[in-house]
Amino acid sequence: MNGHPQYADALALYALGALDNPRELAELETHLGTCGECRRELEALRADTALLALSAMGPKPPDRARQRLLSAIAAEPRMPKKAPQPYAVGRLRSRWFSFAPVTVMLMLAVFSILLGFQVRNANREIRALQAQNDRYRIESEESNKKLAEAKAIDDLMHAPDAWPLTLVAANTRPQPQMKVIYSKQQGSILLTASNTQALPQDKVYELWLLPADGSAPMPAGWFHPDRQGHGKMFHRMTAGINAKGFAVTIEPASGSQTPTPPIMFAPAG
Repeated sequence: MNGHPQYADALALYALGALDNPRELAELETHLGTCGECRRELEALRADTALLALSAMGPKPPDRARQRLLSAIAAEPRMPKKAPQPYAVGRLRSRWFSFAPVTVMLMLAVFSILLGFQVRNANREIRALQAQNDRYRIESEESNKKLAEAKAIDDLMHAPDAWPLTLVAANTRPQPQMKVIYSKQQGSILLTASNTQALPQDKVYELWLLPADGSAPMPAGWFHPDRQGHGKMFHRMTAGINAKGFAVTIEPASGSQTPTPPIMFAPAG
């Protein structure tokens, strides 16, 4: 019971009908009227008592619970002593044999209930640790991805064959533009955009590499600009492709394999 551990022992005795302290009984019943968590724990404890016959072992109960159980047993009414009779030993022995199973069952009930508490708390802790581990793993993967991309961009910026190119949109103020850096040796492309036109959520700007041999344009990555019309994209292609230029079109959110006219950005000049 994570929320109200102070009621754990009282709930255990209450589930068995052995909570004999009037003040504690009234306090617990008042609390049960306002606390859904403790009512659910009480139902679970009552369900556990139905399984007592299936288990003969359990963890050692807290001293407080054990003492309260023994006190409850001690408070049971006793038959008044009578004068010794010839058959008194037999009657006492019979009463003890009839009372002993009740005592054992009460002890087993406390053991089983406390064991149930421990198992449920352990399961909660395991689930919390698993969730925390998943968060750390996801954060680590994202961090490693960002570090790898940052290194790739740095390698592209310092590549000896890096080719910077500016793409502009004509007759627009302020003039939108996109800067492209391409390394044939690495097959890497870095694009940064500014002042671009806002797009619907189902549209993107897609970059096309125009091969020097005159073959069909090749898709080279896509991005969606932010509210200010800015954007950035890093993309890898097959190394060794000769390019005579780049162009940009507006395509569906998942990108296209062939450009959709018109061309929105083309090399400046």
